[in-house]
Amino acid sequence: MLNKLYQLSEVLKESRITAYEWHKYLRHLPNASEKKPCFRICLGDDSPITAIEPINVGLVACLRKLERNNGYSFPGLNVPPLYRISDEDSKKTLGKWLAGKEKIDLDSVREWCKAPHARNWDEKLEGRMKGCLVAIPTELRKHCTNISSEFEAVNKLCERTVQIGSQGFNKLFEVLEAFIWQSLERGEQGRSLLPFLIHGGSPGKAPESDRGSISVFFDVSDWKEFPVAHERTMEGMNECLLKQGGAGEEEDATVQKDAFGGGVGGQEEKLPDVKLPVIGGVKLRAMNHESPCQYRYGTIDAKSFRIGSASRTRAKGALEWLQDESREGKTWGRADGKELLFAYPATKPEANVKLASCFGAGKQDDTEALFEEYSEDVVECLKGISRSLKDIELRVFALRKMDGNDTRTKVVFHRNYSAQRLADGANDWRHGCANIPPIRFRVWGETKGEIVSVEPAVPFPLQIADCLNRVWNLDGTTRVEVKSIQRSTGIELLLDESASRIHALHLLAVALQNGRGFFLSLGNALHANEVIDLKEFKGHKQLMPSILGLLLW
Repeated sequence: MLNKLYQLSEVLKESRITAYEWHKYLRHLPNASEKKPCFRICLGDDSPITAIEPINVGLVACLRKLERNNGYSFPGLNVPPLYRISDEDSKKTLGKWLAGKEKIDLDSVREWCKAPHARNWDEKLEGRMKGCLVAIPTELRKHCTNISSEFEAVNKLCERTVQIGSQGFNKLFEVLEAFIWQSLERGEQGRSLLPFLIHGGSPGKAPESDRGSISVFFDVSDWKEFPVAHERTMEGMNECLLKQGGAGEEEDATVQKDAFGGGVGGQEEKLPDVKLPVIGGVKLRAMNHESPCQYRYGTIDAKSFRIGSASRTRAKGALEWLQDESREGKTWGRADGKELLFAYPATKPEANVKLASCFGAGKQDDTEALFEEYSEDVVECLKGISRSLKDIELRVFALRKMDGNDTRTKVVFHRNYSAQRLADGANDWRHGCANIPPIRFRVWGETKGEIVSVEPAVPFPLQIADCLNRVWNLDGTTRVEVKSIQRSTGIELLLDESASRIHALHLLAVALQNGRGFFLSLGNALHANEVIDLKEFKGHKQLMPSILGLLLW
């Protein structure tokens, strides 16, 4: 992946596109949701805590934390709930309260908190909490001494957090508990603050390994222009940290160079990671010296592929530029729940070309998208870059998160094609999908009781695998999905001219084996003039005849 990203960084440089650079230790917060929010804890001048409130999910995605070592971070960090229960009856009661099915009984909550061994914070947390509340805020304040006055909330927060943290981690416990109980007794925020107070643990697990976790972000209540929890403040912090060095400014004074011809300074450090949509954090490269197979070439870790700080920064910036939210459907899109597709023209990557959407990785709300429309639009946009489509190189690759508990990310597809091949392939694709007899589905219309007729639809390349991996029953239903066809196979069928026939023969065999039940049921339904439900199974029924025609073509 490093090679691909460094090549992209070269293209961006030639196109005079500057990717925004984030300090390598200023990292994203964990993903938040309505069910598992991130809480803002506001510290006041006179009162230790003035508010605890959920942060908007969109804002959480913009916030960052200073984190040099895993688990030691600020102003965002994870803290365990204050108390823990594990008996099933109490957990069921807690669940009903949180779901709003019953009113919270504060007397029962007090009894839970007074029970022996109910306290969820112990001395084992002291070292980490001291690092998060004292060491890192002290470092951050040192770096942000000259931060712009509009972001003065950062220094205020660091000062107040150190004041609390220097009194021991029990002090934070005390002020959190006091604020939560005051809110509960006033009948405020019961359902949102109760998880802060009580964690429903598993009776079969040791308490120290089953504490639970709450994502929090510290802030101040008396900010002037911008609070700490603001995108602009994050940028202000970032500028201060970059001025202190350590983010791509190191150069090796010797003649030794890294794999891309840059300095090797910083090569021993871990490579930065990038937080991507859908699949989360992605490391640019990982070589674990604890795995014996990594020694096959005689080197390990940094020595196996030397890459200095400057090259790392360029690769990281290229991936962050590529996956920017504003470019969804253009340079990137969702291939499925664990896979992202990236595609861009190497000649002019910033061009408004919806390449990802053309392959079927468009925005999720684009349900009326048609391959014919997207492919024609993309080809016309590419013609605006160069008179000859043969001179435009399209770069396509896909990243996939490994299955199970494996957190690694793998490059599962990587190809370079010419824009001319896309134009020719899209034309063949449309003709192939029309290579079937006239078929009209009788389906339910928008109005209740209305029956309308529709024709088979042209699939996007990424939909080929979805359809062919389903095993259909003779009644036209399917519940079994196999993984014999990779998502990228449809793109190869569209663009790989030399191998398209081989792909077609293999896919035709799969289509006939897995889709036999569907085609037989479709024939019966058409002869009987039955109404067919096309909304079932992601609309695959409307795509299958076109896919069969395409493969035969």
